[in-house]
Amino acid sequence: MVLIGLVVSCDGRDRAKKSNTEVLKEHRLLDSFSENIRHFPEEYTETITDTLLSNGYKIRIKNFTDMRNSYLDEFEQDSILYKHYYRDSKAKISVANDKVVFDKLIDKAFFLNFDSSLTDFFIEANLDGVWLNEEKTLSNSKITIDVVFCKPESDICEFFNLMIDDKGEYHIVNVTDEEEEDV
Repeated sequence: MVLIGLVVSCDGRDRAKKSNTEVLKEHRLLDSFSENIRHFPEEYTETITDTLLSNGYKIRIKNFTDMRNSYLDEFEQDSILYKHYYRDSKAKISVANDKVVFDKLIDKAFFLNFDSSLTDFFIEANLDGVWLNEEKTLSNSKITIDVVFCKPESDICEFFNLMIDDKGEYHIVNVTDEEEEDV
């Protein structure tokens, strides 16, 4: 007799008129179904480029993912909250002739020391690429490294040339500003 009462009371009639959202809220499961969280890139990545130039310079560029810092892009679509975390990247650049003349970590902080007006841009932008510009390097006496920062999911980027002389002294040119002046 007790068994019949138990079966009748668990037939789900109390949930029949509730929406799926209400049932999920009641059981505190709604958040796990209404959020979509992604990380870009999903895993740690690293690339190393070692270059020996005909002028005797050895350049080593190590690009890697910063797994602790990211930019969050949050938006809602079809009642689902999307959270896209775009992880920062960094680059370790080493330039040597007979000895190491330049050995620095290239990231947002490095560029903010050069130009603090980039602060607002860097809130959303990430380091997108660092590479040796062989053409400029071989045509003058300075090592030229191209650096680009971009806002994720957009065409908004800032391009820089990091120029390093034989003593390790360096300066940065915002190529984006120069291109805008040419237009």
